[in-house]
Amino acid sequence: MGKRVVVVGGGLAGMAAAVTLESQGQNVTLIEARKTLGGRAGSYEDPQTGEILDNCQHVLLGCCVNLIDFYRRIGVLDRIHWENTIHFFDPQGGHHRLWGLRSLPAPLHLAVAGIFFGALSLGERIALSRAMLAMLRLGIAGRAKLADISFGRWLANHRQPKSLIDKFYDLVLISALNERCRDASAASAIQVFQEGMLFHESAYRMGTPACPLGELYETLPCRDVRLGRRVTAIRFDGSRAVGIEVGADFVPADAVVLAVNYPVLEKWLSEELARNDERFAGLGQLQSVPILGAHLWFDRPIISTPHAALIGGPLQWLFRKPGGDGSAVHGVISAARDWVQRDKDQCLDLFTRQIREVFPAARDASLLRGAIVVEKRATFSPMPGVDRFRPAQSPPFNGIEALFLAGDYTATGWPATMEGAVRGGYLAAEGVLGQPGKFLRPNLTPQWPARLFAV
Repeated sequence: MGKRVVVVGGGLAGMAAAVTLESQGQNVTLIEARKTLGGRAGSYEDPQTGEILDNCQHVLLGCCVNLIDFYRRIGVLDRIHWENTIHFFDPQGGHHRLWGLRSLPAPLHLAVAGIFFGALSLGERIALSRAMLAMLRLGIAGRAKLADISFGRWLANHRQPKSLIDKFYDLVLISALNERCRDASAASAIQVFQEGMLFHESAYRMGTPACPLGELYETLPCRDVRLGRRVTAIRFDGSRAVGIEVGADFVPADAVVLAVNYPVLEKWLSEELARNDERFAGLGQLQSVPILGAHLWFDRPIISTPHAALIGGPLQWLFRKPGGDGSAVHGVISAARDWVQRDKDQCLDLFTRQIREVFPAARDASLLRGAIVVEKRATFSPMPGVDRFRPAQSPPFNGIEALFLAGDYTATGWPATMEGAVRGGYLAAEGVLGQPGKFLRPNLTPQWPARLFAV
């Protein structure tokens, strides 16, 4: 007979924990305060039209092996559309492509495209090649030693020009880490390039859902999913979690998995309990960073590519809505601290002007309507030294028994991404079962010649 497990939070981490535990015969109850699953990687209903919109456009790469595994587990992997070419656009509308040659192993697969990548000058391409080689030589052990220094310092030490940082590093890393690349940990930044570009030829491929995110979770293989139910308290017997309270209802449990964002945790724990569990000692050091999503509908198609990486901003990425003709698009600004208080109409006007400058098809297009969504606590900042504050999923000796943590903020070995969230859910499920390595899939194996350095 399986354990009674309550998972609080229906985002990616909570769903990953619930699905894997359910697959092992545990009696899982998944509780989500919203009326839909997905959390920060979910959808909502537009109050004006009833259309289902994503909170923010989310993408995955081929290196996101645990997220891909989760999609396979819930039967939606065929709803992910993969692109082998990344499309960059400069402020003058120049279109530059980055693609990999499938016949060559990493890191040689991107070499040809990099040589002819027209968004960068010859000097910038040489500087970038020099930096990529330095990252490759670091290997995994070498990057781990850089956890306490900023990537800005690393870039300066490797003589990377400001123009290259503005055109390339910022664009890639701000979207991957949700932080300005100069301010991020060098270890996290280099991990993005190592795992995403340098170690395996399929790692850079970009996947986007061919439907609203919320539709991916409609048939979640978990029998007891309770939506629109807000947990009001966790019940303890001494220092052991024994269940949760939802209003006047009590749901008993042999294990409780908290798969909510870290700012929510303190309202459920007494000071004494939190003080005696080292997992909660450093949470106050984590800093939340917002992401802005902009939905825009034009009166005609304005983009022909499935996505656009926009050099120069303010929108950093633009995506054509799934199944559309290019007249409806979704823009993203990561590390959007400066945009939280901005007027919605001013934002839409600025974004529309940017789109018209970059895409000739948009020059005479009229914006029919737009919607701005700001996720104020989208992720934590991957600043230097932050990993020492990220908690383990399982309780330590003398910690809160039977209480597990799941989320992208936990010690997953990855930054705060969808992959990181699933990893957090898998690790929490392994903790509940007491079976390390049961669910977590290893990163892609570095190819030769990359594996000569990846140690």
